[in-house]
Amino acid sequence: MLCYGNHMADLAATERSLIRTMAGASRPLDADLPLSPLQAIDRLQKFDIKFRECWVGWPWLVLEDRYTLPANMPVHKMLDEIEAHGNPIGIVGLALLPRSKRYAVLQMHFRKDEKSKKTVEHSAKVATEILAARIRQIQNLHEQGKSGT
Repeated sequence: MLCYGNHMADLAATERSLIRTMAGASRPLDADLPLSPLQAIDRLQKFDIKFRECWVGWPWLVLEDRYTLPANMPVHKMLDEIEAHGNPIGIVGLALLPRSKRYAVLQMHFRKDEKSKKTVEHSAKVATEILAARIRQIQNLHEQGKSGT
């Protein structure tokens, strides 16, 4: 029981930290973040590791042409894709917050221009719609199981 209690305390602390990170990331940028592709990849991978227990899948980099790179992709492949699709403009991630009993979306922008902002927001919106559709499918399966059909 002690191990479970420690795990839940750790999860609560992780969740609080993620919520604070999301709040900070939602603030408008004063200027573009001067990140190289490797720095953007490093930031993505650090978020993935720090909040691993909360992510639905992996967080991802959003590139200039809307192409996305998940945090679990090998770095050399990420660099090849960045060369083909443009520089990273933000990070998006879907998280389940078990203590709050809800899901949340991380949107971290690297550029302040409107086009980049809308591209990152679009990636988050599409991911949220996919998650909501999957949740509805699971609910439908549950309902079918209850009714025996």
